[in-house]
Amino acid sequence: MAYPSWVPAGVVQMSSAVIQELDRELADLDAKLKTGRLSGRERFNAASRHRQLIEERERVERLTHDPRMGEVYGLLEGFDDEEWRLFFYAALSARVDFQSIRDQVEKARHLSREIAKTAEKLSELIKELEGLRFGVPYEMRSTHALLKRSENSCPVDSHEWRRLRLYLLEQLPESDDDVRHAWESAPCVTDLLNALAGAAKEFKPRPRVAAAAVRSRKRGYKAELIRSFAETLTKYCGFPLTHRLMRAMAITLTVLYIDDPKGDEEVSYEHVREATAGFQPIEWSKNPIPPPTGGGTTDGL
Repeated sequence: MAYPSWVPAGVVQMSSAVIQELDRELADLDAKLKTGRLSGRERFNAASRHRQLIEERERVERLTHDPRMGEVYGLLEGFDDEEWRLFFYAALSARVDFQSIRDQVEKARHLSREIAKTAEKLSELIKELEGLRFGVPYEMRSTHALLKRSENSCPVDSHEWRRLRLYLLEQLPESDDDVRHAWESAPCVTDLLNALAGAAKEFKPRPRVAAAAVRSRKRGYKAELIRSFAETLTKYCGFPLTHRLMRAMAITLTVLYIDDPKGDEEVSYEHVREATAGFQPIEWSKNPIPPPTGGGTTDGL
């Protein structure tokens, strides 16, 4: 694919790599669809994915062929290849399913509350069983005994775990060092359950994608899109949210997502400025690019 001369080399490299990967997946889907061996549901999913890939490919091409992007590359002149690759990635990843993320956050809150209730209830049941004075399994009381009986399913070195388990747990009865005393004074299982309940109550879900957009009270597709883009650029790519960058963001989002069902109007500098008010932009140069004429206030410019 030929690229205009004004497209930075880093963007050309990133675009070529992404398009190559999209074309590979498209070819695989085309081959599967042509076999006629897919079930109705599989064929529907494959066709839906095929449309998504075509749309994604068109967006990638806009970043390198839409004339409006020339202004973006001018605004951010001085970026090196790696910075351009990061900007390119952030632009393409700005659009996510915000409602789906909110649903998952709410589910995480619900599960954490259920874990807290269950841990507290289990602690109460163990104490109630002890109160009957018929004895309880030692593992319900002793942290040491519980760990000794446990297997480790976490992704750790199993050989190292077995070695440390033998040292810490199996040899303790014959040991009179500080380790033994530490185990003897360790919290009991019910204490651990209460601590688990407390941690679950304090838990606050932190989505790894578009967290700023999900937390924001400034709802609406456009505001969420802007904040998602801003968060990736600042938090994950390390860019200062300057006035030049905000202007570049507005143009880029318009180029990429203006044809979305919910993206029915241009994203302006003012839209970006308002949606990212909490990010506190800083000056990048002594001569920042002002907002468009008639675009509202010029505070701080």
